[in-house]
Amino acid sequence: MFWTFAAALLFAAAMMTFFPLLRSRSLWKPFALALVFLVPAIAAWMYTEIGTPEGIKLIRQSPPARTAQSEPVEQTHSPESAEMDTMIAGLQARLEQNPDDLDGWMLLARSFKATQRFAEAAAALEKAYQIDPGNPRIMVELVETRIFLTPDGRISDDAVATLQQVLELDPGMQKALWLMGIASSQRADVDGAVDYWETLLSQLEPGSTVAQSVQSQLDQLKAEAGGAAVAPPIAPAASAPAEPAAQTAQANVAETTIDADAGDDGSWPGVKVTVRAGDDAQSRVPTGGVLYVMIRSAGPAMGPPLGVRRIIDPALPLDITLSDGDSMMQERMISSESTVQLQARISRTGSPAASTGDWQSQPLSISLDSKEPVELVIDQRVE
Repeated sequence: MFWTFAAALLFAAAMMTFFPLLRSRSLWKPFALALVFLVPAIAAWMYTEIGTPEGIKLIRQSPPARTAQSEPVEQTHSPESAEMDTMIAGLQARLEQNPDDLDGWMLLARSFKATQRFAEAAAALEKAYQIDPGNPRIMVELVETRIFLTPDGRISDDAVATLQQVLELDPGMQKALWLMGIASSQRADVDGAVDYWETLLSQLEPGSTVAQSVQSQLDQLKAEAGGAAVAPPIAPAASAPAEPAAQTAQANVAETTIDADAGDDGSWPGVKVTVRAGDDAQSRVPTGGVLYVMIRSAGPAMGPPLGVRRIIDPALPLDITLSDGDSMMQERMISSESTVQLQARISRTGSPAASTGDWQSQPLSISLDSKEPVELVIDQRVE
């Protein structure tokens, strides 16, 4: 999972990501249209791309590491996962027939990253780079993907050199600025990290969730300046895309508060949620996991999640406020529904996909018109 602090902000919503292909009459249009729904369904909260800072994720902690004594984990395969595998196979088949299709390789790389198959994503990006060498977007995506493959998340000197080249080609490349800030912090170069992140911050909308998250990282870095300020390693995380960037940045915040008079302008003020372990499950729910609170459309055909909140190593009971800032796609805000379904799950592995041994709550349908707080009780073990 890509989130252990590094890489903030998820690639501007799937709709934005695939918009050029959707507009065109390219053979890739059907794949792009399907991925608009499949990628958020699987990746959303773990989507490792960011659009406003195109795919950066602000998490300063790693998902719980598995030890030799850890119970084996049997991954369950959701229908969305099976559909994504089928889609990827179709993309690969088409690329065998048309190996010079740059858009196809980039689409394949995004699909692999969305499913955390980073080695295959790197291979696809290398193919894309062979077609268009010197493309700064491909360069920064390749650097980021290779970082996910390192055991400790350290950004190598070669990667730094590539990122510097990217910034020479495109000084405003937000993901490159973010990664260079991390690289500087890993090398205890606080001034350099502050410079990169302040440059990044100047490009963000003031007061946005993403800007607040970057500012929080800056404040923490400056506070540590008296000691050894070393950035935590990067690790992939599930994450998550109202602005996908805003969604992923929120994974670094245990709770997003809403002003008391929020909603006076007619906007949805959000819903207050308490997540707790059931009385009979308190001693059995794993500690040190990753909590996902998912918001879906209500009804039998729920489809992809509308939004998600991700919290590392949660201390239950936990109070949070879910709002449109947790939406996966700007074009499909949570408040666009009248009724939604909420569910909480604690993942032992950090993956948003349900695995044997995870614990979750019963899905709960609520009306967004209600101002009553809701409670999600985690008391069901995933078998």
